[in-house]
Amino acid sequence: MGTNPKLIQKQILSYLAGAKQILLAVHQVPDGDALGSLSALLITLQAQDKSVVGYCDDPVPRIYRYLPGINQIFNAGSLPDFIPELAVVMDCADQNRLGEGIELVNKAKCIINIDHHLGNSLFGHLNWVDANAAACGEQICQLFQQANWPITTDVATALYTSLATDTGSFQFANTTSYTLRLAADLRDKGAQVQHIMRELYESKPLRSLRLLTAILPTLQLSADGRIAWMQISRAIMDQLGATQEDCENLVSYPRSLEGVDVALIFREIDPETIRVGLRSKDIVDVNRVARLFGGGGHRRAAGCTLQTNLAEAKSRVITVVESMLLT
Repeated sequence: MGTNPKLIQKQILSYLAGAKQILLAVHQVPDGDALGSLSALLITLQAQDKSVVGYCDDPVPRIYRYLPGINQIFNAGSLPDFIPELAVVMDCADQNRLGEGIELVNKAKCIINIDHHLGNSLFGHLNWVDANAAACGEQICQLFQQANWPITTDVATALYTSLATDTGSFQFANTTSYTLRLAADLRDKGAQVQHIMRELYESKPLRSLRLLTAILPTLQLSADGRIAWMQISRAIMDQLGATQEDCENLVSYPRSLEGVDVALIFREIDPETIRVGLRSKDIVDVNRVARLFGGGGHRRAAGCTLQTNLAEAKSRVITVVESMLLT
């Protein structure tokens, strides 16, 4: 933000070159962008004989099991004895989204914050935040170019995963011509595109389709048809044995409806905790909506968590979205 990107890339590379014990951390409930970025950096730094540990508060979703080095990502319960000199936090708008990882990150002498979310809290000693980047992986690509690090097949696969997942397979509005050129270059360098697509979109467990079948009857539209939402109760999650991973991308179904500008998914974590996923097409900045409830994200994709019941959460969030559609 307001910083020469080439200069800050050189500063980051200088810190990475001088450190031996490096922690790479990403946000809770990790997605393909966070994990792809971590994977690419982890295997590259390890190839430079550095001691590198990956951290995420939550388990790695099954669909990302193909990423190189993924079995070297730990959480608080499995972390080896490790005191980092340097912590690199990726794809994380606020330190609180690290969960228990905050304590470990804060042990580092220097914290580098690499992110592309609007409203990043700039918690690092060194902050590289580019809200115009389609994905954090786009920034990691630039770091590789600046360092002249080799992009192996494994690195290309990890970074392509990052770009593909945060752009909705290059369909979302954040996809630029630059993003597409990066993706083409990664494919040329060996990214296993067919394997990535198969793992991400064609390897779902049966329970994920049963979950979709169960929640489609909850689909509702606002009177003008511009807002659509579905809800996922704790009871149906427990009945099907569904996980957070099974809920990914369900919001794309109400978003796909003609005339809908904002789509919402309300998921009941417990009777007084509701997680909300928000997506929009053209008009509403759902990052603004999410931030009103302590969350955040991007203009067209965001999320938040409300400490209230399901009915109240729906009423509060939908009321805000309706007011924004009127302005």
